[in-house]
Amino acid sequence: MINFKINGLILNKKNIKEKSAIISILTQELGIIKIKIDGINRPESKLLSVIQPGSFGRFFISSDLNSFKILSFLPLRIPYKIFKKFPYMYLFALRFLSFFNIYYTSADFFKNIIRIDIYLLKYKKVFLIWYLNLIFKELGVIPNLTNCYKCNILLDKLIYIKGSKLYCYRCKKISYDKIDYQIYKKALFYLNNNLIFKINDDKVVKFIKKIFLNHLKEISL
Repeated sequence: MINFKINGLILNKKNIKEKSAIISILTQELGIIKIKIDGINRPESKLLSVIQPGSFGRFFISSDLNSFKILSFLPLRIPYKIFKKFPYMYLFALRFLSFFNIYYTSADFFKNIIRIDIYLLKYKKVFLIWYLNLIFKELGVIPNLTNCYKCNILLDKLIYIKGSKLYCYRCKKISYDKIDYQIYKKALFYLNNNLIFKINDDKVVKFIKKIFLNHLKEISL
């Protein structure tokens, strides 16, 4: 058995049977790990109150390389404020991430994820597109917004959309929707310069959100 300590954020807690649960933890070194904890839901359990989605802290873990066992947990940060304002959106964002197979996370990604409660409180209007963009970048599945999906030429003023795919006027079909070029230019500017939190145009937010949500349907989790 190997004993080690690691910092992690609890993404999800899935109760099994009556008194046990499986928790999903995001770590920088190991990505997302899942650990079964027997007896955690018993009233006398010392971990019951702190092993909850959103808790960030230091885990002391024992492993035989095939499975993990939590020896103890030291909470370093519990985001109480977010549960008073946007509890459902916050818990959904955490649980959503647990669906991906992530085996390692970059330092920037990990730093941003453990602070998503702060971003949600401050930038609710653009939080969803910022969050999805963060995940797409980490997984290397960013939607292509600069080239025609079919012929790969650089997109010019006449641009059409189908799902999350963009097409030039030569490759478009009758059923494709035409894009407002000014909205497209603004969206590219904010995305390419990492200025999503600066977006103040609802049409740009709606445009990016439409593409990102359709792109999400097309990628494999």
